[in-house]
Amino acid sequence: MKNIYRIFTLIITILLCNACATYQAQYKDEKLKENTSPNKDVEKRFYLIGDAGKSPLNGMSDGLTAFYNHIEGKTTKDDYVIFLGDNIYPSGLPEKGVKGRLMAENALNGQIKAVENFEGEVLFIPGNHDWYSDGLNGLKRQEKYIEDALGKNTFQPENGCPLESIDI
Repeated sequence: MKNIYRIFTLIITILLCNACATYQAQYKDEKLKENTSPNKDVEKRFYLIGDAGKSPLNGMSDGLTAFYNHIEGKTTKDDYVIFLGDNIYPSGLPEKGVKGRLMAENALNGQIKAVENFEGEVLFIPGNHDWYSDGLNGLKRQEKYIEDALGKNTFQPENGCPLESIDI
């Protein structure tokens, strides 16, 4: 008798769960079915890329490759790419000749290559992993490396000062 109640309870539970299931979107108002965009041209695009600090040797990660392919042939003159930190895994940019420097440079080179055809503004900001190689000294090494490759003010904030703000 106890088993019959369990089976009955299980069947009722399954029926209740399935009764609420649907394969189509449900709308309170039928007008919400139409997803329309404003009839305006896009003025600027912002590409936000985070945690890009690990790439295969002499290559780009899948995410960076997807970005590179996405912008290929597009006009990007007024657009922005912002690398949101953790540009180097696992621990920032060591000094030259120190173990891990080659892989750290490789991580940055992958990101630099991803924006080589980008015509707009490129901006790197540090994440927690970028601080792990001798703190501010490692951050300044990373800033110099990126700015040597991409130009002045592509690494912000200057000198690791987190209280700066910039207008975009």
